[in-house]
Amino acid sequence: MAKLLLVDMDKCTGCKQCSLACSLTKEDLFDPARGRIKILKKEDIALGIPLLCEQCEAHPCIDACADGALSRDDITGIITVSEDTCTQCGSCVDACPYHGIRLHPETSIPMICNLCEGDPYCVKHCVPGALLWVERTDELFTQKKKLRSARMAAYRDFKKEVA
Repeated sequence: MAKLLLVDMDKCTGCKQCSLACSLTKEDLFDPARGRIKILKKEDIALGIPLLCEQCEAHPCIDACADGALSRDDITGIITVSEDTCTQCGSCVDACPYHGIRLHPETSIPMICNLCEGDPYCVKHCVPGALLWVERTDELFTQKKKLRSARMAAYRDFKKEVA
């Protein structure tokens, strides 16, 4: 059965354990700038806003890539980057409506969550339980969309405050 990642911003404390776990498993070092999940923190209200690839159906990042360096697995929805084809232009970063893609700080290759090929390491290290890896149901898929919409609204508010 298919699974999906639920991301509940209301449970996120902004501790960045998920981002550190991600960078450890992907890059073999602790560096939130290298994690495929980015956490924005609103210190005044102790809120974390997790941003990561949503494996969305529309996949505008793939459409934006003129070089064809991005592909999507039809079954899992996971987006993959071909490092040999990628020109590090960043068009996929700009196209992502969920701000879930960023460029690697050294190689400028897009860093996109691949859900650790079906066993997300970040979920195992999310102490507050903001990240859940669950069996996909229609109800949970609807919940995922609602949680994502809430995160994007908080993100827009956050950006207004810092601007």
